[in-house]
Amino acid sequence: MGHATESLERAEHTGHAGHGAHDGNPLPLRVGITMALLGVLLAFAAARVGYERAEMVQYLVDQQHAHAKYQAQDVKHRAAVLSLQQLHATAETTKVNAADMVMIAKSVNRYFAESAAAKTWLDAYDPIVAAHSSAQEEFEHAQLAAELGIVLASIALLVRRREPWFLGMLLGVVSIVLLVLTFRHTAHKLEGKEAK
Repeated sequence: MGHATESLERAEHTGHAGHGAHDGNPLPLRVGITMALLGVLLAFAAARVGYERAEMVQYLVDQQHAHAKYQAQDVKHRAAVLSLQQLHATAETTKVNAADMVMIAKSVNRYFAESAAAKTWLDAYDPIVAAHSSAQEEFEHAQLAAELGIVLASIALLVRRREPWFLGMLLGVVSIVLLVLTFRHTAHKLEGKEAK
């Protein structure tokens, strides 16, 4: 029985020894909470970076599709114009069906309109891609601020000083400000543009 009591006393002393380093100082607990919050900010910023990259890539793919559509319509328009010019050039020497000439002329007009619409569609992607690219970079800045805040909080924990902790918290605030401003700015830039 004495052995069991002795083991319990050692365990109790060991438990107290682990807490004895705090000496009633709340700084380690506060720094730990700060690090946890900065970790959440870091995770959120990283998620937003990934989202913006995925959106940017998707819109770049869509833009390439629109560019291919524009090129196809432009080539059709040019081919129809050449056919109409060739038909017009041979009209004086041979008997040309007027209905064929009118049909080709209508095709020229239709292909021109489709080419212009595809060009407008293509150009509509530029501000969307630019907005997602810019947002990705700004969210990366917020991510960096959170990472540096975690590093400074870790240093505060190691040296048991408040100054690095305050700087870490300041970087956390900077990260939050960057997240909010970037989110609002991007939403404003994309307002109504993604529907096109």
